[in-house]
Amino acid sequence: MDVVNAIAKVRFGSAKPQRVQLRKDARCPIELLCLEPGQKLKVADGRWAYYVVTGAARVESGGAAEDVPAGHLAAASRGESHTLSSAGEQRLICLAIGEV
Repeated sequence: MDVVNAIAKVRFGSAKPQRVQLRKDARCPIELLCLEPGQKLKVADGRWAYYVVTGAARVESGGAAEDVPAGHLAAASRGESHTLSSAGEQRLICLAIGEV
């Protein structure tokens, strides 16, 4: 069993969104995505679930876009490009769990 203090690993960058690898696994990667307001991140193809810890996210997948507030989960399907962006004035912290 792996136990990770995800909050201790939060980091932000003004130049680009930060991707913090919490679990390195070829089949089920887990990342912490940290975005400043206005930043956008393209996420690799695969089946991904995004849990918004703080802030608000805008998830675009397969031509559809959805605003996702803190405490909510969004899932994107395999075979579609995924874009995640900060959708508010607050910093976005999002847990991304993938199946590639």
